[in-house]
Amino acid sequence: MKRQWSIGWYSVATDGTDWHGALQGVQLAGHIAKRVADLSLHQYDMDFCARLLKENGARLVGEYDDLSQSLWIAVLTKFISCFGNSKARALLNKDKVYGSDLKALQAFGWISNLRDKHVVHDENSYYGATAFAWLEKDGNVRQVGAMTYVTRLDPGLVDALRYLVERAQEHIRIAITDAGEALLAEVQAMSPEARAALEKIRIALPTDLYADLVNRR
Repeated sequence: MKRQWSIGWYSVATDGTDWHGALQGVQLAGHIAKRVADLSLHQYDMDFCARLLKENGARLVGEYDDLSQSLWIAVLTKFISCFGNSKARALLNKDKVYGSDLKALQAFGWISNLRDKHVVHDENSYYGATAFAWLEKDGNVRQVGAMTYVTRLDPGLVDALRYLVERAQEHIRIAITDAGEALLAEVQAMSPEARAALEKIRIALPTDLYADLVNRR
């Protein structure tokens, strides 16, 4: 299966001087480089969450349809994924991100519990079903059926998630700036020969899920 990629570039630290001519991109490795890369992924995900909440916040609480439900599940799961288990990147630590902000920590508990019990794992009370029968006045049964019921999304939950995303974005901006400056200093401390020996930028391709499934047969 052929993959297509969309690639974005942005600076996280600069020496402040003007430059002219073509620059050559080289690959950086090590603990600080990995931290910059991991934080950039979290920034990408949090920006995604912020856009969805900004552009669709009213829809999430005003309507209940397939699109609004899909948007809510997307932003909820994407947000929590930055704090959950991952082999691809170092995760955000909620205690470091939200510190002593009791409002944020309480909201994080609500959102995490909502994701774990009512979205990803089906222990929910947000929607359900029951079986029923239609009876005549004399007690004779005419039909049996099933009834589903759904709880509308509480506006307070949307506001809580928006607050958490904004705080996380602020934390990531500061962290990636600090890590970027440390990474710049690390590269500046290298000899010109060591910098010239660095490899060109390469993309670490994710595992092809389809190929993995085929190979496991």
